[in-house]
Amino acid sequence: MASKAPARRKPGGPADEGGLWESPRALTMIADCILLLAGAALIYALVLGVTRLPLLPLQAVMLDRAPDHLTTAQIEDAARRAVNGNFLTTDIERAREVFEQLPWVRNAAVRRIWPGFIEVELEEHRAVARWWVPDNAPARMVNTQGELFAADHDRTLPLFIGPDEQASKMLQRHLEWSATLSPLQRRIDKMALTRREAWQLLLDDGSRIELGRDDDKTPISARLTRYVTTQPAVSREGAQKILYADLRYPNGYAIRTGSTATQERP
Repeated sequence: MASKAPARRKPGGPADEGGLWESPRALTMIADCILLLAGAALIYALVLGVTRLPLLPLQAVMLDRAPDHLTTAQIEDAARRAVNGNFLTTDIERAREVFEQLPWVRNAAVRRIWPGFIEVELEEHRAVARWWVPDNAPARMVNTQGELFAADHDRTLPLFIGPDEQASKMLQRHLEWSATLSPLQRRIDKMALTRREAWQLLLDDGSRIELGRDDDKTPISARLTRYVTTQPAVSREGAQKILYADLRYPNGYAIRTGSTATQERP
């Protein structure tokens, strides 16, 4: 009597149901994943716990140097608003923004110093001129970079009148023309630039200089140099103070003294 062949098992049958748990490789991968997750959770818990420990208090906020234009009360108020945690949890970027909102502060750098200090370095604006503003508008100044910033006016500085976007250009021209006028021992008290880019100067002796617009044929620098070179001789001839000089002529300039008006040509 012929023997029967053993029955074949179909894949996926009851005998294969425990295949995953019977695979050492699969079990090792699962165990590794569980360990990684547990390790990450433990590290997070440790970091969170350490940052909340009273062992890391913020001891002090220090300035690298005393500011020239800020009061102690202003600094202390900014420090209180900037510190929002302990040594590790204080938001350094937010603290920087708080200090940069102070008047006269151009830039602020904030850093942690172990074991419990926050150091603040402030770069203050260096004002070189006043900026004209309408009545009741906040006062503004011009710094050495030609930038406008809000601050109370220093009446000893020259006054700039012009479009906001021309502040840097006006500073450059002020430096240039101040050097040109130095042989006359005169100082620029007021400088104006119109929308049509015409320039006017008011000097410290009360005299006014009409410079007009710049052009390639007769640039303002050349016209002003000509005036400075010839003005002493013209003043001696007239024996009167020059009240007004119009330098818009291509080959000379006109002046007005206390009682007469003349035309001077080289």
